[in-house]
Amino acid sequence: MYRLLTPVLLVALGGTTSAQPRPSSADFPSLGKKYSIDLVTRTPKFPVKTGHGPIDGAEADRKEAESYAAIFAFEWSLYPPELVRKTGIKAVVFCKDLTFDGQKRTAIPDFEHDTLYLDVSRGRHDDLYVRRVIHHEFFHFVDLKDDNHLYEDERWVKLNPPGFKYGPGGAKLQNDPTVTTTGKDDPGFMNRYAAAGVEEDKAELFAHMMVEPKVVAVRVEKDRYIRAKVERMRELMSAFTPRIDRDFWSAVEKVQRPEPK
Repeated sequence: MYRLLTPVLLVALGGTTSAQPRPSSADFPSLGKKYSIDLVTRTPKFPVKTGHGPIDGAEADRKEAESYAAIFAFEWSLYPPELVRKTGIKAVVFCKDLTFDGQKRTAIPDFEHDTLYLDVSRGRHDDLYVRRVIHHEFFHFVDLKDDNHLYEDERWVKLNPPGFKYGPGGAKLQNDPTVTTTGKDDPGFMNRYAAAGVEEDKAELFAHMMVEPKVVAVRVEKDRYIRAKVERMRELMSAFTPRIDRDFWSAVEKVQRPEPK
Protein backbone atom coordinates (compact mmCIF):
# COMPACT_ATOMS: atom_id res chain seq x y z
CA MET A 1 0.00 0.00 0.00
CA TYR A 2 3.03 2.29 -0.34
CA ARG A 3 1.91 4.66 -3.05
CA LEU A 4 4.33 7.56 -2.74
CA LEU A 5 7.51 6.91 -4.69
CA THR A 6 9.26 10.26 -4.28
CA PRO A 7 12.16 9.90 -1.80
CA VAL A 8 11.88 11.89 1.42
CA LEU A 9 14.38 12.58 4.15
CA LEU A 10 14.13 10.51 7.30
CA VAL A 11 15.47 11.19 10.76
CA ALA A 12 17.18 8.50 12.80
CA LEU A 13 17.80 8.47 16.52
CA GLY A 14 20.65 6.00 16.24
CA GLY A 15 21.43 3.61 19.08
CA THR A 16 19.33 4.52 22.08
CA THR A 17 19.11 8.13 20.99
CA SER A 18 21.12 10.64 18.98
CA ALA A 19 21.86 14.27 19.71
CA GLN A 20 21.11 15.33 16.15
CA PRO A 21 18.79 13.87 13.52
CA ARG A 22 20.70 12.33 10.64
CA PRO A 23 19.05 12.41 7.20
CA SER A 24 19.26 9.16 5.26
CA SER A 25 18.42 8.17 1.72
CA ALA A 26 15.53 5.98 2.84
CA ASP A 27 12.20 6.57 1.11
CA PHE A 28 8.58 6.40 2.26
CA PRO A 29 8.21 2.63 1.72
CA SER A 30 11.28 2.09 3.90
CA LEU A 31 9.72 4.21 6.62
CA GLY A 32 6.60 2.07 6.51
CA LYS A 33 8.65 -1.11 6.66
CA LYS A 34 10.70 0.17 9.59
CA TYR A 35 7.57 0.89 11.62
CA SER A 36 5.41 -1.93 10.22
CA ILE A 37 2.70 0.45 9.00
CA ASP A 38 1.01 1.17 5.68
CA LEU A 39 1.48 4.74 4.45
CA VAL A 40 -1.31 5.66 2.05
CA THR A 41 -1.08 8.75 -0.13
CA ARG A 42 -2.80 7.67 -3.36
CA THR A 43 -6.42 6.55 -3.82
CA PRO A 44 -7.37 6.33 -0.15
CA LYS A 45 -10.61 4.47 0.51
CA PHE A 46 -13.51 6.61 1.75
CA PRO A 47 -15.95 6.73 3.43
CA VAL A 48 -14.95 4.63 6.42
CA LYS A 49 -17.65 3.46 8.80
CA THR A 50 -17.00 3.64 12.55
CA GLY A 51 -19.22 3.12 15.54
CA HIS A 52 -19.19 6.85 16.28
CA GLY A 53 -19.71 8.23 12.77
CA PRO A 54 -18.28 8.08 9.25
CA ILE A 55 -14.81 9.25 8.28
CA ASP A 56 -14.67 10.82 4.85
CA GLY A 57 -12.07 12.53 2.70
CA ALA A 58 -10.49 12.64 -0.74
CA GLU A 59 -7.18 12.00 -2.43
CA ALA A 60 -4.78 14.86 -1.83
CA ASP A 61 -2.92 16.86 -4.44
CA ARG A 62 0.33 15.02 -5.16
CA LYS A 63 2.59 17.99 -4.40
CA GLU A 64 0.83 18.71 -1.11
CA ALA A 65 1.02 15.05 -0.15
CA GLU A 66 4.72 14.91 -0.94
CA SER A 67 5.57 18.06 1.01
CA TYR A 68 3.54 16.81 3.98
CA ALA A 69 5.23 13.42 3.71
CA ALA A 70 8.62 15.04 4.28
CA ILE A 71 7.34 16.65 7.49
CA PHE A 72 5.71 13.42 8.63
CA ALA A 73 8.84 11.36 7.95
CA PHE A 74 10.98 13.78 9.95
CA GLU A 75 8.68 13.74 12.97
CA TRP A 76 7.75 10.05 12.88
CA SER A 77 11.39 9.02 12.68
CA LEU A 78 11.94 10.46 16.13
CA TYR A 79 10.03 7.49 17.56
CA PRO A 80 11.68 4.16 18.36
CA PRO A 81 9.99 1.45 16.25
CA GLU A 82 8.89 -0.47 19.34
CA LEU A 83 6.94 2.57 20.55
CA VAL A 84 4.92 2.67 17.35
CA ARG A 85 4.39 -1.09 17.36
CA LYS A 86 3.00 -1.00 20.89
CA THR A 87 0.31 1.47 19.84
CA GLY A 88 -1.02 -1.03 17.31
CA ILE A 89 -1.18 1.56 14.51
CA LYS A 90 -1.44 -0.28 11.21
CA ALA A 91 -1.83 2.55 8.72
CA VAL A 92 -1.49 6.30 8.21
CA VAL A 93 -3.68 7.83 5.49
CA PHE A 94 -2.73 11.19 3.94
CA CYS A 95 -5.68 12.95 2.33
CA LYS A 96 -7.60 16.22 1.93
CA ASP A 97 -11.13 17.35 2.84
CA LEU A 98 -11.03 15.13 5.91
CA THR A 99 -14.25 14.99 7.94
CA PHE A 100 -15.67 13.05 10.84
CA ASP A 101 -19.44 12.74 10.85
CA GLY A 102 -19.53 15.76 8.54
CA GLN A 103 -17.25 17.95 10.68
CA LYS A 104 -13.97 19.11 9.13
CA ARG A 105 -10.93 17.70 10.88
CA THR A 106 -7.20 18.18 10.58
CA ALA A 107 -6.57 14.65 11.79
CA ILE A 108 -8.55 11.65 13.04
CA PRO A 109 -7.31 8.72 15.13
CA ASP A 110 -9.46 5.75 14.07
CA PHE A 111 -9.06 3.33 16.95
CA GLU A 112 -11.47 0.80 15.47
CA HIS A 113 -9.26 0.26 12.45
CA ASP A 114 -5.90 1.22 14.00
CA THR A 115 -5.53 3.97 11.43
CA LEU A 116 -4.41 7.59 11.65
CA TYR A 117 -5.90 10.02 9.10
CA LEU A 118 -4.05 13.26 8.35
CA ASP A 119 -5.35 16.13 6.22
CA VAL A 120 -2.33 17.40 4.28
CA SER A 121 -3.97 20.75 3.45
CA ARG A 122 -5.40 22.09 6.71
CA GLY A 123 -3.14 24.24 8.88
CA ARG A 124 -0.22 24.25 6.45
CA HIS A 125 0.36 27.96 7.02
CA ASP A 126 1.84 27.04 10.42
CA ASP A 127 4.69 24.53 10.18
CA LEU A 128 4.98 23.98 13.93
CA TYR A 129 1.24 23.38 14.20
CA VAL A 130 1.42 20.68 11.51
CA ARG A 131 4.25 18.97 13.35
CA ARG A 132 2.42 19.13 16.66
CA VAL A 133 -0.70 17.63 15.10
CA ILE A 134 1.25 14.53 14.11
CA HIS A 135 2.51 13.95 17.66
CA HIS A 136 -0.79 14.97 19.25
CA GLU A 137 -2.76 12.38 17.31
CA PHE A 138 -0.11 9.72 17.79
CA PHE A 139 -0.30 10.20 21.53
CA HIS A 140 -4.03 9.46 21.52
CA PHE A 141 -3.13 5.92 20.44
CA VAL A 142 -0.60 5.66 23.27
CA ASP A 143 -3.10 7.07 25.74
CA LEU A 144 -5.76 4.53 24.85
CA LYS A 145 -3.41 1.57 24.62
CA ASP A 146 -1.65 2.07 27.95
CA ASP A 147 -4.73 1.50 30.13
CA ASN A 148 -7.73 1.26 27.76
CA HIS A 149 -8.94 4.67 28.98
CA LEU A 150 -8.83 7.83 26.89
CA TYR A 151 -11.24 10.21 28.58
CA GLU A 152 -10.42 9.36 32.19
CA ASP A 153 -7.22 9.88 34.16
CA GLU A 154 -7.80 10.76 37.80
CA ARG A 155 -4.12 11.05 38.60
CA TRP A 156 -3.62 13.55 35.77
CA VAL A 157 -6.68 15.56 36.77
CA LYS A 158 -5.19 16.02 40.23
CA LEU A 159 -2.28 17.90 38.65
CA ASN A 160 -4.57 20.75 37.58
CA PRO A 161 -5.06 24.04 39.44
CA PRO A 162 -7.61 23.82 42.28
CA GLY A 163 -11.20 24.05 41.12
CA PHE A 164 -10.43 23.55 37.44
CA LYS A 165 -12.85 21.53 35.33
CA TYR A 166 -12.24 20.44 31.75
CA GLY A 167 -14.45 21.62 28.91
CA PRO A 168 -16.70 19.65 26.56
CA GLY A 169 -13.92 17.98 24.59
CA GLY A 170 -11.94 18.78 21.47
CA ALA A 171 -14.80 18.10 19.06
CA LYS A 172 -16.58 21.24 20.27
CA LEU A 173 -13.61 23.46 19.39
CA GLN A 174 -12.81 22.33 15.85
CA ASN A 175 -14.00 25.56 14.24
CA ASP A 176 -11.94 27.89 16.45
CA PRO A 177 -8.43 28.25 14.98
CA THR A 178 -7.16 30.19 18.00
CA VAL A 179 -7.52 27.40 20.55
CA THR A 180 -4.25 25.72 19.56
CA THR A 181 -2.18 28.90 19.84
CA THR A 182 0.44 28.26 22.48
CA GLY A 183 -0.40 30.24 25.59
CA LYS A 184 1.96 31.86 28.06
CA ASP A 185 -0.12 32.78 31.06
CA ASP A 186 -2.72 30.03 31.44
CA PRO A 187 -1.46 28.04 34.46
CA GLY A 188 -1.36 24.31 33.83
CA PHE A 189 -2.15 24.30 30.10
CA MET A 190 -0.19 24.82 26.90
CA ASN A 191 -3.22 26.35 25.18
CA ARG A 192 -7.01 26.53 25.36
CA TYR A 193 -7.42 23.30 23.41
CA ALA A 194 -5.61 21.47 26.22
CA ALA A 195 -8.31 22.63 28.63
CA ALA A 196 -11.04 20.98 26.54
CA GLY A 197 -10.52 17.53 28.04
CA VAL A 198 -7.97 15.41 29.87
CA GLU A 199 -7.21 13.51 26.66
CA GLU A 200 -6.45 16.76 24.80
CA ASP A 201 -4.42 18.12 27.69
CA LYS A 202 -2.10 15.12 27.67
CA ALA A 203 -1.83 15.02 23.88
CA GLU A 204 -1.08 18.75 23.60
CA LEU A 205 1.63 18.56 26.24
CA PHE A 206 3.24 15.56 24.55
CA ALA A 207 3.13 17.33 21.19
CA HIS A 208 4.77 20.44 22.60
CA MET A 209 7.43 18.36 24.36
CA MET A 210 8.27 16.75 21.01
CA VAL A 211 8.17 19.85 18.80
CA GLU A 212 8.77 22.86 21.06
CA PRO A 213 10.75 21.61 24.06
CA LYS A 214 12.28 25.04 24.68
CA VAL A 215 8.82 26.56 25.03
CA VAL A 216 7.89 23.82 27.48
CA ALA A 217 11.11 24.37 29.43
CA VAL A 218 10.27 28.05 29.90
CA ARG A 219 6.82 27.12 31.17
CA VAL A 220 8.25 24.51 33.52
CA GLU A 221 10.42 27.15 35.17
CA LYS A 222 7.47 29.34 36.15
CA ASP A 223 4.44 27.03 36.13
CA ARG A 224 4.36 24.31 38.77
CA TYR A 225 1.34 22.67 37.18
CA ILE A 226 3.09 22.29 33.83
CA ARG A 227 6.18 21.07 35.67
CA ALA A 228 4.20 18.33 37.39
CA LYS A 229 2.52 17.34 34.14
CA VAL A 230 5.83 17.11 32.29
CA GLU A 231 7.18 14.83 35.01
CA ARG A 232 4.06 12.67 34.81
CA MET A 233 4.22 12.54 31.02
CA ARG A 234 7.78 11.28 31.17
CA GLU A 235 6.66 8.61 33.64
CA LEU A 236 3.76 7.55 31.44
CA MET A 237 5.88 7.28 28.31
CA SER A 238 8.68 5.42 30.06
CA ALA A 239 6.16 2.96 31.50
CA PHE A 240 4.68 2.44 28.03
CA THR A 241 8.11 1.66 26.59
CA PRO A 242 11.44 2.00 28.44
CA ARG A 243 13.05 3.38 25.28
CA ILE A 244 11.38 6.72 26.02
CA ASP A 245 13.90 7.58 28.69
CA ARG A 246 15.98 10.57 29.73
CA ASP A 247 18.32 10.10 26.76
CA PHE A 248 15.36 10.14 24.38
CA TRP A 249 14.09 13.45 25.71
CA SER A 250 17.61 14.91 25.70
CA ALA A 251 17.91 14.02 22.02
CA VAL A 252 14.52 15.54 21.24
CA GLU A 253 15.63 18.79 22.84
CA LYS A 254 18.55 18.98 20.41
CA VAL A 255 16.61 18.27 17.22
CA GLN A 256 17.06 20.95 14.55
CA ARG A 257 14.14 21.10 12.15
CA PRO A 258 14.44 22.36 8.58
CA GLU A 259 13.14 25.82 7.82
CA PRO A 260 9.57 25.83 6.41
CA LYS A 261 9.45 26.18 2.65
